[in-house]
Amino acid sequence: MRLLKAFTFFLLVLLPTVGCATAPKPAPSDTARPSTAIAAKVQGMTHMDGFVPLHWNETDGKLYLEVSRPGEEFLYQTSLASGVGINWYPVGLDRNQAGTTAVVRFERVGPKMLLIQRNYGFRALSEDARERAAVEDSFAQSVLGSFDIVASEGGRALIDATSFFLRDAHGVQRSLEVAEEGSFSLEASRSAYWLPRTKVFPKNTEIETLLTFTSQRPGPRVQRVAPDANTITVRQHHSLVELPPPGYKPREHDPRTGFIFVDFHDYASPIHEPIRKRWITRHRLEKKDPTAAVSEPVEPIVYYLDPGTPEPVRSALLDGARWWSDAFLAAGFQNAFRVEMLPPDADPLDLRYNMITWVHRSTRGWSYGASVVDPRTGEIIKGNVSLGSLRVRQDVLLAAGLNPLFGDSHSVATGEYLAGLDGSTNPIEMSLARLRQLSAHEVGHTLGLSHNFAASTYGRASVMDYPAPMVRIAGDRIDLSDAYGRGVGPFDKFAVAWAYGQFSEGVDERKALSRIVQDGVAAGMLYVGDDDARGAGAAHPLANLWDNGADPVAGLQHEMEVRRIGMNRFGLGSIAEGAPVSTLEATFLPLYLHHRYQVDAAVKTLGGVEYTYSVKSDGAALPGRVVTPVDPSRQREALKVLLTTLDPSTLAIPRRILALLPPAAEGVSAPTLERFERRTGPTFDAVGVATIPADGTLLGLLQHERAARMIEQKALDPSQPGFETVVRDLVDYLWTKRSSDQYEQSIRRAVQNLLVRRLMDTAAETRASSQVRAIAEQALRSLEESIGTTRSSDVIDVAHQRTTAADIRRFLARPAGPWQPLRPLDIPAGSPI
Repeated sequence: MRLLKAFTFFLLVLLPTVGCATAPKPAPSDTARPSTAIAAKVQGMTHMDGFVPLHWNETDGKLYLEVSRPGEEFLYQTSLASGVGINWYPVGLDRNQAGTTAVVRFERVGPKMLLIQRNYGFRALSEDARERAAVEDSFAQSVLGSFDIVASEGGRALIDATSFFLRDAHGVQRSLEVAEEGSFSLEASRSAYWLPRTKVFPKNTEIETLLTFTSQRPGPRVQRVAPDANTITVRQHHSLVELPPPGYKPREHDPRTGFIFVDFHDYASPIHEPIRKRWITRHRLEKKDPTAAVSEPVEPIVYYLDPGTPEPVRSALLDGARWWSDAFLAAGFQNAFRVEMLPPDADPLDLRYNMITWVHRSTRGWSYGASVVDPRTGEIIKGNVSLGSLRVRQDVLLAAGLNPLFGDSHSVATGEYLAGLDGSTNPIEMSLARLRQLSAHEVGHTLGLSHNFAASTYGRASVMDYPAPMVRIAGDRIDLSDAYGRGVGPFDKFAVAWAYGQFSEGVDERKALSRIVQDGVAAGMLYVGDDDARGAGAAHPLANLWDNGADPVAGLQHEMEVRRIGMNRFGLGSIAEGAPVSTLEATFLPLYLHHRYQVDAAVKTLGGVEYTYSVKSDGAALPGRVVTPVDPSRQREALKVLLTTLDPSTLAIPRRILALLPPAAEGVSAPTLERFERRTGPTFDAVGVATIPADGTLLGLLQHERAARMIEQKALDPSQPGFETVVRDLVDYLWTKRSSDQYEQSIRRAVQNLLVRRLMDTAAETRASSQVRAIAEQALRSLEESIGTTRSSDVIDVAHQRTTAADIRRFLARPAGPWQPLRPLDIPAGSPI
C-alpha cells in the first residue's frame, strides 16, 4: 500500500546513493589531535572524523559538531529509529520511518552558527545570479537551529549541538496529540544520545538520540502498547549528508505515465509559458554503453530487505520486489535492479541504503513506499518501504471465510490440515502471493510510480493498482489459486521505459518520449490516479480500489455470487482447531462484506464520465470528444444491480450462521477491526449488521456530487436516468414491498429507516446543489404522505411507519431542536485488504 496523497506521503528530499553489497565502515575515532584552539576544547573527548566531525563528551553528555565549510549546502534528514507500535493512521510512528527533510547550510553570524533551510519551491532556472537572487529574496527561508560557537580557528568552528539533536525533531508529541492519544511532554532528564548508532562516514554523519515523553492522561491506544502508558521512549535519528554530484538530468512530467513529481515555481519562465514546473521522481540510472539497445548500468539500483523479516515472508518479499528487474530490462537495462538482504554491519537509516522494512504494530494498517528525493531535480536518492506485518493475516481471514479451510471435525490438527490443502484453497499460499504483490507495489512507489487505479480493468496491467483477490467459481466451490497476480504488468513496463529510458546521442529526447507515450496510449495503457479514484464523488467508472474486471457492474454480480457460495459453506471449518468459537465473527466479517468494494466500483457507473489525461503534443490527433458520459443503458443496469444489494434476502445472515456467533469468550476479545458494531449488547446484532452493507450502497447512490452530475447529464441528454430516478427507485424498492419472513421484514424496516436518514443527510448537505437538495427533500415529503395512507396489521410496522413519518415532519420543520435521527452503525474498517 499505501503511498498516499490523501493517506499519501511522498518525502521530497535529497541525499547520496551508494549501491554497495557491504556496509562502509565509519571513520575511525581518535583521541589525539594537533594542539589548536578546537583541539584544546575537545581534549579528552571521543572524536569521530568524517563528513561533519563529531566530538562526544562522556562526562557531561554533550555533543559538539565541527563546521569546516559554512555556506555549503547539504541534506539534513530526521527519521524515527524505533516506533510506538500503533497503526500508521492516525498516529503514524513506525520503526525506520523517514521524517522531515531539508537542504540546509551553516552560516556564521557573530558568536552563533545558524542552520538555514533554503526554499526550493520558488526559484529561477537562470544563469543570471541577480535573477536567481531576486527570487530567493522574495520568499521566506527557515532557520532550523542556532548554535553557540565554543571554539574557532580559521574557517572552522566548534558548535554545541546537544540540545538541537535532543529535541522532538520527528514530531512524536504532535502526532500523539492529533490522534487524541494524550498530551505528552519531552522529559529531558530521561533523554540521551544513543551512541551505538551515532557514526561518521566520509559523505554522511549519522546521529541518534533516545527520547522519553510523559503524560498524565495517555490515550487508549498508547495504554495498549506501552509497558508504562505514562511514559513512551523512542529513538530518533538525524542524518547530515553530502548532496549528490551533478550530472542528473531532470525529466518533465507527463500526466499519462503515472509518475510522482516534484513541482516548483520557476520565475525565469518566459511570460507565455507556465510558471509552475513538474519534474518526475526517479533514480539516477545510466547505461555503460548508451548506444546499445540493452546495456549494463553504470551503477545498479539496489534495495535491501530488513533482516528482521521471517520466512516464508522474507522469500516472498524478495521475490515480489525483484519483479521490477523485468521492467528495467524492457527499458534497456540489464542487471540494473537488485534486491538483497541488508548486510549485518549496515544501518537501515543510513541514507545510502534503499530499504524494505518489515514493521510490527498492535493492529493491522497500511504499508507505504516513501522516496527521499532531491527537490532541485527530482532524483530519487533513497527508497524507504515500510510493510505492515499484520495485514497479511487479513488475507488468511479472507481465505478462511471463503473456504472452510479446517474442516468441521475437531480431530484434525491445523498444521496437518493445511499441509493437505491444494493451491486453490491454501490460505498460506494466497497470503504469500499477496505479499509478493504488496512488495512490488510499495517498491514501485519508491521507483517513482503512483497508483494506477484503472489498471485492473484491462487485465492485471499494473502492480500499482490495489488488487482485490480474484476469486474464481468452480461449481459450488471457491478457487483462490489465481487470487493475486505474478510479475509487473504491461503498464509498469511502459511507465518504466518512459521514465528511465536512455537515448543515443543525436536523438531528440522530447520526441522520443512523446512517441513512447503515444504508442502506450494507443495500446490501451490507461492511467487514472488517486485524485480521480478515492473521493466519494469520484466520476471515472474505471478508477476503483480493490476491484477486478473491465465491467464493474458484471464484477459486482460475480462478487455477490462468490459471497453467496461462501456463506453457504461457512461454518466452524472457517476457524482452526482450538480457536474460541467467538473468533468466528472475525472470519465472517470480510465474507459478509465481500462485495463492498465492488459496490463502490459499480456506483461510479451512475453519473460516470469516461476521460483520460489527454495531452496536446507533437501533432498527435485528439478525438473530437475527450469527455464522455457513461451510456444511459449502462447506468440503468448499474442501478438495477445495486438495488439487489439492498434486498432483505441478500442482507439477511442465515440463521444457521447466527447460531454460531456467540459473544466474545472471556479473555479473548474480538479484534477491533474485525468486529461489527452492534446495538444488542454483547450478542450479535443480526438486524443492525444487515444495515452496514446497505449503508455502503445508499451512501454511494445518494452522494451529492454524483447526484449533481446525474441531474446535469439528464439536462444535456434526456435519455439519461437522472438523480430523481435513483431516488424514486430506492423508495419504491424498499417501501412498496413487504417481506413474508419476519426476520427479513425487520431488516427491511431497518434499511427503510436508513434510507430516510440518508435522504435527510443529502437534503441538508450545504455543499450539495440546490436541485440535489430539492429532489431529496421532495422524496421525503412524498414518502411522509404515502406512509400516512399505508395500512398494516403488524404492530411493529405501524409503529415504524408512524415514527418515520414523525421524523420526516420534524426534519422538514427545521430547526429540529434536540431531536436527532438514529445514527447508523459504523462500517467496519476494510482497507487495507
